[in-house]
Order: sequence, then structure tokens, then C-alpha cells
Amino acid sequence: MHILPVGETLLLSSVYPFLDYFPELSGFPELLVHSVRTAKYAFKLSWLLGLGRPQLLFCAGALHDVGKLLVPRHILEKPGPLLESEWKMIVLHPLWSCELVESRLSRVRGLKDILPAVKAHHEAWDGTGYPEGLEGNGIPLEARILALADVFDALTSPRPYRSPLSLGEALKVMAEMAGKKTGSPPVSKSAGSPVLS
Repeated sequence: MHILPVGETLLLSSVYPFLDYFPELSGFPELLVHSVRTAKYAFKLSWLLGLGRPQLLFCAGALHDVGKLLVPRHILEKPGPLLESEWKMIVLHPLWSCELVESRLSRVRGLKDILPAVKAHHEAWDGTGYPEGLEGNGIPLEARILALADVFDALTSPRPYRSPLSLGEALKVMAEMAGKKTGSPPVSKSAGSPVLS
């Protein structure tokens, strides 16, 4: 059994009140666990690097993919390449995440501040991301940090279409993405940081 340090246990337990607004996540355990891990990585990256707002990134990480609840399960769990029509649904999930957060958490003070990061967490430094094709410094800093956390967890977790990468393999892939997909220094240099391990 892996025991987390007290501070980290408290950090992870604090995500659950937000997720209570999305009870249907209990039917998507992989998405739920990914959200919790992404929240943790985003918080750690922000705090240890002194970039962005750690608490905001923690909340954004917890809720960044709730829009996937509107994507049919067979698409999320498809073991092979997606059809164009399926990919179009995936591309919409950041927008859907924002809509769901706004509609279900509208009374939670300060939560609207996470929406730019949630919406832009799949934007790419070179402009090839989605949903809006933002590029460079047009992508909010918190979205770039959240993207690193999201990518790291995606690479090091099992997916329907591949096995998880080792820490070294994941960091190598992320270093290759720097400046193209995940941002400019100092954010992209954090891809090789022990912060994520």
C-alpha cells in the first residue's frame, strides 16, 4: 500500500467536494483518477516552479476533463484510431468542460477563474491545438501548466490504445514536445523536471 505524505493526502482529499458536483464521474473511474492525478501534478508544477496560481491549477486539473462526460463512452475507450466524426467530439470536450463547470458550480466563488485554463488545456504553442487554435503567449500560462500535467499523466497511464510509458520515456516525449506543443521556457523546461515524478 502506498501511503501519501499528510499534506498530499489533504490536497487530494480536497478535490472531492468539486467532484461531488459531477456524480456521473463514478461511472468513469479512469477519468476520475486521471482528474485527481492531473490536479496534483498541476498544483505541484505551479507551486514548485513559482509559476501560475497553484490552487487555481489544482481546481482546473480536477475539472479539466468533465466535458468528456458528454462524449460517448465507446469513443473514450476506443482502442484504435478515431474516425473524423469521433475526433470532432473529442475536440469539443474543453468547451463542454467549461459549460459544465459554469452551470454546476456557478455559486462557487472564484471558480470562474479556472475556465481559461480548462478551455485552453489542449491548445498548442505552435497553434495546432484545440478548440480555438491559440498559439504562443496567447495561451494562458495556467493552461500551459495544466497541459503539462495532463500530458504527463496521459503518457504514464494505461490507455485503451497503448501501455503506459516509463517516467524516462514520458519525460523524453515531453522534452520533444517543448516549443511545439507544450510551450516556451520556463514552462516547457519543466517537462524534464523531477517535479512530475
